[in-house]
Amino acid sequence: MDVRKAAPWARAAGITGLAANALLIAFYAAEIGRRPPLRFSLGSANDLVGSLGTALMIPVALAVSPGPWVRRLGLTAMTTLTLAGPALVSGLVPFRRQLPVAMAGFAGLSGWIVLTSRGNCEALPGPVMRLGIGSGSAVLAGGAVAAVGLLAPARSRTRQAAFVAGGVPATLGMLAQPLWFLRLGAAGDGPQPDAAPAAGRP
Repeated sequence: MDVRKAAPWARAAGITGLAANALLIAFYAAEIGRRPPLRFSLGSANDLVGSLGTALMIPVALAVSPGPWVRRLGLTAMTTLTLAGPALVSGLVPFRRQLPVAMAGFAGLSGWIVLTSRGNCEALPGPVMRLGIGSGSAVLAGGAVAAVGLLAPARSRTRQAAFVAGGVPATLGMLAQPLWFLRLGAAGDGPQPDAAPAAGRP
């Protein structure tokens, strides 16, 4: 694990992710259900900026993944999300087909964050580890609850309740993930656990 090497990429991914979150919130506040007030859609901007953010996560996965299969999980999810946004905006893939692929990508990314936080618990500061486990677990648990709701009849109260019960924690966890990358980047600026003892040796 090389947090210092990952730090600039993690900061860039975190900042870009926060920008994508802001565009998503603005999209729902200003555009949902009506004509976009600007010449371009905030939803399309969110898709493109979000894809840029996941592209910036790839060097982070290469530097801090605790094992080869966790690294493969992260790289697969990040590559999927990086390609999903431009594919949707360009019209190459329709929304109904892009959505399940993107949701699977977010689940993979969340799993990678949880496993990376747990696998590097001795190297990461406690707040960074807890934020990673909490945000990633919220997305996975919320997504599972929403998926169970699909088993209920369409438009039933049971399905709607499951979507709300799962969607709220999943959305909050997803919105918090850029903060994990920012805090991971900040952790890379501090003294590294394995470097501190070496500094005192002759």
